[in-house]
Amino acid sequence: MTTGYRPDVRITRCPRCLAEDITADAHPSRRLLDGVPAAFFVCRDCFRPAELEFQISCEGADTPYARLPIRESLRRLRGFYQDRLREAPYDGRVTVALQEVERRLLIGPVESASKLDA
Repeated sequence: MTTGYRPDVRITRCPRCLAEDITADAHPSRRLLDGVPAAFFVCRDCFRPAELEFQISCEGADTPYARLPIRESLRRLRGFYQDRLREAPYDGRVTVALQEVERRLLIGPVESASKLDA
């Protein structure tokens, strides 16, 4: 009889809800720590609320808020998944997630179209 328990697979919990495993499905967000933005990773369900909390915190602390650019988000995700892969090189979920981030980073930024082209 086998159980679903696999001690060789590391689980990284979402720090906001503590319910979801974000090992291979993380979303970069930010929070204010002593008035300074700090990066952290949350689950899919916590991403929008965490970003809203960050925006509200910025407004309350008179800190300028700006959305995190997509390429910066992807770079942070790449680092997160590389760290997970170093800890568990045999975890295929992380390998697939890292490959997807690397693929998306290879895509160049979209140039804005000329109004004459439209």
